[in-house]
Amino acid sequence: MNKDIFTFAAVVAILLIISGVIYQNYVTTPEIYVKGINLIVNQPRSTDALIVGHVLQPSSTFAIKANSFFDYELNITNNGKAPIYVQSVTTNTTGFAIPTTYLSQSLPLEVSPGQSKTLYVTVETPATSYSGPVNIIVNVTASS
Repeated sequence: MNKDIFTFAAVVAILLIISGVIYQNYVTTPEIYVKGINLIVNQPRSTDALIVGHVLQPSSTFAIKANSFFDYELNITNNGKAPIYVQSVTTNTTGFAIPTTYLSQSLPLEVSPGQSKTLYVTVETPATSYSGPVNIIVNVTASS
């Protein structure tokens, strides 16, 4: 009988430790509330590019843990008569980052006239709580 009580006490202690670890890691981790993505495209007037983006989440407003990632898809269409080049994809939202190693293709990304390409971007979230929109900035040129 003492062995059964000891086993029961050990199981309860292990469960309490595990639940404490889960609570510390998941409940107390700061939350990021993304309230939309502002896609800012900088391109010369001479280019005729159409760049459309959307977040790969159920909606453009979502919650995510701090120090994590979310994916964003850019669809780039060149309606002009000369090649265009996506030179950079960045963010100026404090705490967020888009390292070039998190892009699905190397930059500069050439898009020929009449062609379309998709660029997947992984956005790193800050370590602290945040609530608001995230700016994603795409810089396009007509020459590399």
